[in-house]
Amino acid sequence: MIPLRSRNRSQGIEARISAILIEVEPLLRMDHCRLELVEFSADTGVALLAIAGGCPDCDVSPATFSAAIQAHIMMRVPEVKEVRISC
Repeated sequence: MIPLRSRNRSQGIEARISAILIEVEPLLRMDHCRLELVEFSADTGVALLAIAGGCPDCDVSPATFSAAIQAHIMMRVPEVKEVRISC
């Protein structure tokens, strides 16, 4: 069982990560692109993101920008030690 204090802390971090993803999504300028926080572990500092969609006019995938998305999250949420992305 996860202590309530840890869970509340995790929820706050998850909310901050989700807010960042909402800000970043339009910057990708790709229709039907979705960024979503799947899971965050406060114990390990690992955030798991899902990226779906892509550019209908080219072969560029949102995963192309994964390094920039990872860096942006880690810079703004110091509790995040690693970002893993599943496409």
